[in-house]
Amino acid sequence: MQPKNKKEQIGITALYCRLSRDDGMDGDSNSVANQKRLLSQKAKELGFANTKYYVDDGYTGTNFNRPGFQAMLGDIDMGYITAVMVKDLSRLGRDYVSVGNYTDSYFPERNVRFIAVNDSIDSDEGESEIAPFKNILNEMYARDISKKVRSSHRLRGNMGEPLSQPPYGYMKSPENKKKWIIDPEAADIVKSIFKMCLDGKGNETIARILQEQKVLIPMAYWQSKGLPRGGKKTQPNPYKWCKTTVQKILSQQEYCGDVINFKTYSKSFKNKTRLENPQENWAIFKNVHEAIIDREAFEQVQKLIAKTKRRAPKPSNAQKSIFCDLLYCGDCHKKLRHHTNTINKDIHYFVCSNNKVDYRGSCPGRHYIRADAVEQVVMLELRRMAEFLHDDEQAFADILAQKSGAELMKEQKRNAGELQKAIVRNDTVSRLYEKLYEDNATGKVSDEWFMQLSHKYEVERMELKAKISELRSKLMQSDEQQKERENFTTAVRKFMQMKHLTAPLLRELIDHIDVFETQGVGKNRTQRIVIYYRFIGYIELPEVSHYDNYKADTRKGVAVEYVSKALTA
Repeated sequence: MQPKNKKEQIGITALYCRLSRDDGMDGDSNSVANQKRLLSQKAKELGFANTKYYVDDGYTGTNFNRPGFQAMLGDIDMGYITAVMVKDLSRLGRDYVSVGNYTDSYFPERNVRFIAVNDSIDSDEGESEIAPFKNILNEMYARDISKKVRSSHRLRGNMGEPLSQPPYGYMKSPENKKKWIIDPEAADIVKSIFKMCLDGKGNETIARILQEQKVLIPMAYWQSKGLPRGGKKTQPNPYKWCKTTVQKILSQQEYCGDVINFKTYSKSFKNKTRLENPQENWAIFKNVHEAIIDREAFEQVQKLIAKTKRRAPKPSNAQKSIFCDLLYCGDCHKKLRHHTNTINKDIHYFVCSNNKVDYRGSCPGRHYIRADAVEQVVMLELRRMAEFLHDDEQAFADILAQKSGAELMKEQKRNAGELQKAIVRNDTVSRLYEKLYEDNATGKVSDEWFMQLSHKYEVERMELKAKISELRSKLMQSDEQQKERENFTTAVRKFMQMKHLTAPLLRELIDHIDVFETQGVGKNRTQRIVIYYRFIGYIELPEVSHYDNYKADTRKGVAVEYVSKALTA
């Protein structure tokens, strides 16, 4: 049997396979290898040569956030896939509402043919009356399995068997996986953390000391030992401890030798999100394994934590600066973080979020700057721009046109070259595909080799198609550029009529502001600030004789001398 149309012949046929731990009772019939074999054979029978496997091994059918499944959906949305084939409906999922949505709405809306081999379902042959009942049965199966697993889980938990992975400082016994034993290397770090807390050091200080000593964070430590754990696998800095990690270690009663089960729970078998369980629902078993921290020291630490715990400020009391999300470090290009002085609440300032002093980052300077100083500099620069627009509107328009035009011409030239290359390559790939198809039909190329190469060519063709469309769209944006110039000029005119800066106006005019580290000391102290405007970037206005340097005293005694050419404050 041949595909019904050329689109299906050329497009990718997705062969989706899924296996979870819950399917183990079915023997080898549901193995990924067997699913691949069945689907490959069926695809060949139907004449689908351009196939691609999407596999999820170890994922339950009630969870649709599977990497293989999501990758398949992404390719469908890109238009690469024209047919989806599964062994049966349960492989797609075991939630009858979600599965029904995919088979009845999602696939048809995107002209994707759906085939469930063992259930004898083919969307090209009309709607299946039996499919809804099969989906309900599949969900009932998942519900039953979940009920049995939960029952077994609760039974084991109430008998004192640890249900979670051992915390940092412990590991599973090689002789008995249900028993925790001390990991000497990590346990020494846990002991030192508790000792530093008892010595009066705060969580941030402890984290800084551990980082300076180049102690691996728990996740990095487990990875170094080859221990599989959930969580973020890539760590930018494996030695960068955070205060929340320290806090978690200091609050874990398990270090006293106890097993604590049912700290979290999920609302239903469909919802895998773990929620905090009230402490009265915990099952606590004392002195099950060897303790790392004696109980008296642990209780002392909990009292210290309770005394030093600070309340988070209420959102209603938090004052955000209008420059939040606009200021960036001129050296490392990270955002500047907004702060309010703890003593004088009227003082707002920004520091680099990646600086070494405050956040143990990699940026050497703090790039400290007062919010009122930034406001004065921006006000002065915008006033200068507004005065220039008022005095010589045509010259202002010429500068904008020159600035945007130069950037546009440069980008258009680059895009035109890329477009020509993409068109030439697309023609080449099309000819190669046609030749490959002819060679396969005449027996010059094997089916296996044809499937591999055709998939490669089709993916490249789809990528080229998307790229060509994008580049053609970019080359048609000159009219939009003119509109942007007009909008920018309108925003500058709006500023002329305003006495104070507002957040909406700032975002109409400014893309971002780079703040550099201060230079010099005392009266010779300077700090460079570079303003990048929306659509046009940095713009240097011509020097005019009557535009003197601006001097101003900002609120709370911050002196600002504004030198227009150097953009310093």
